[in-house]
Amino acid sequence: MLAQNHRGHQSHGFATLNKIINHYTQIGLIPPNSGEFENFSLHKLDGKIGIGNVRYVTSGSLDLEAKQRDAMPIVLEGKKHSIAISFNGNIVNVRESQNQLGLAANFSDTHALTTLLLRKFDETNSLEESVQACMNLVDGAYSVTGIIDDGTLFAFKDPIGIKPLCYGKKEGVHAFSSESVGLDINGIAFDHEPQPGELICIKDQKYFRKQVIPWRKKAFCAFEFAYFMRPDSRIDKKFVYNARKDFGVTLAQQYKEKAQRCDVILSLPEKADDAAYGFHEETGLPWERATRRHRYVTQRAFISDSQDRQNIIFRKLNILQPMIEG
Repeated sequence: MLAQNHRGHQSHGFATLNKIINHYTQIGLIPPNSGEFENFSLHKLDGKIGIGNVRYVTSGSLDLEAKQRDAMPIVLEGKKHSIAISFNGNIVNVRESQNQLGLAANFSDTHALTTLLLRKFDETNSLEESVQACMNLVDGAYSVTGIIDDGTLFAFKDPIGIKPLCYGKKEGVHAFSSESVGLDINGIAFDHEPQPGELICIKDQKYFRKQVIPWRKKAFCAFEFAYFMRPDSRIDKKFVYNARKDFGVTLAQQYKEKAQRCDVILSLPEKADDAAYGFHEETGLPWERATRRHRYVTQRAFISDSQDRQNIIFRKLNILQPMIEG
C-alpha cells in the first residue's frame, strides 16, 4: 500500500480474516514503518487473507468525523455473514442507491455498494449473483477487492473497466492491486488485468473467474494515464511513462506551427515531466525544470476548495524566475 499511497492521502486502512474480520483504519498517510502503528497492535491483523485501501473523498461528507467513518476497508455484519470492502472509484447514482437501501445521504458510496452486496449475499449465498446485482443496479466507475467471513477473497471491475485493477501470483500467494507497482514491490509476478464485468474469487487456494456481466467495450479512465498512476505502473502491458511521453510527442506533432514559436518547455506539475520530455525530443526545444515542488507538502490542490487550493500552491510550488524571465 505504501507503493500506492499517491492514490489517496486522506485515510488508510486494512482488514484481515482469521475466523472473524479484523479491522484497522486511520486518518492520513500510511506510516512508513510498522513502529509508527504504536496505538494499534499489528498482531490483531492476523490471518491469511487481507485487503487494504488508501482513500481520497469522492463521496460523502468532508468533515473529520465522516472521513473517519468512511475510511476503508468498510466492514459490515449481516444476518448470516460479514464482509469487508476496499473500493476505488465513484458511483453516479449514489443518492438513488442510498434511498433504496435506507442509508443516510452523508454516508459514502462505498457504504451503499457494501450494503447492497452483503444483503444480496445473505439472501442468495451466491457471490456471483450478488456481484451481478451490484453491476446491474450501480452506475459508476469502480474496482473492488473484498473478503467474506467464509474465507473468500474476491475482486471485480465495473462493466466497462474504467478503474485499474491487476492480478499477480507468487508461490501460493494471490494478490490484487490497483497498480502493478503494488505487486512489483513485493516481488509478485504480474499475471493479468481482470476484464470489465469480471469476478475473480480465491478460496482455499482455488482460483475462480467468471464473466458476470458481458462487456461490449472498454472505457479506461484517461486520467489514470495522465495523472493518477505512477509512471512505472503498467496498463495493457504498457508502462504509464511511455504513454505520457507519447502524449508529448503527439502534442508536438499536432501543433507543429505553434511549437516553432516557442522558446522553452516547462512541465507543471511533475506528472507532466514525461510528456515534456516527449515534446522536447520531438521538437528539439530546450526543456527546463524551472518549477520545483516542495516534496513534503503532501496536500493535493485539485481536490481542495478554492481558498485552500491557492494556499497549497504557494506552499508547494516555487518558480526559478531567472530561467524564464523575459
